Amino acid sequence: MTRIVLGSEPRLLNVLRAVVRFRAQEAGFSPSDSEYVALAVDEAAANIIRHTYRGSCDGHMALEVRRLPDRLEFILEDWGPKVCEDKIRPRPLDELRPGGLGTFFIYSFMDECSYDQDYKKGNRLKLVKFLGKGCLRNDGSSAKTR
Repeated sequence: MTRIVLGSEPRLLNVLRAVVRFRAQEAGFSPSDSEYVALAVDEAAANIIRHTYRGSCDGHMALEVRRLPDRLEFILEDWGPKVCEDKIRPRPLDELRPGGLGTFFIYSFMDECSYDQDYKKGNRLKLVKFLGKGCLRNDGSSAKTR
């Protein structure tokens, strides 16, 4: 298991991506699939900075990476106000404007995405990628949620 705690500074996201990329390749994902997984976790962390902490560099977040026999789990924790999971939706792809695709990438590249509703200190998001599954979905379906 790997656990790192970072400040909510966008410049630190490169550290987070490097850890995710390294652990994904170490688990057997190809370099390109490792990049997709790193992008999904990066988007989730960027959303914490942008939406939970409203761009403030005074917050903190933690990333825990767990390797299990059949999957990698990425747990992101923050200590901000609770998010309303029902309001988190990717924007329609036919709506042409910048931004708003982070959740689309997360749902496209990861196999499971869920919030721990019992986590009291803030928010805990678990992203799961199973070994042996490709990262890009041909049918445009979103990740399974629990």
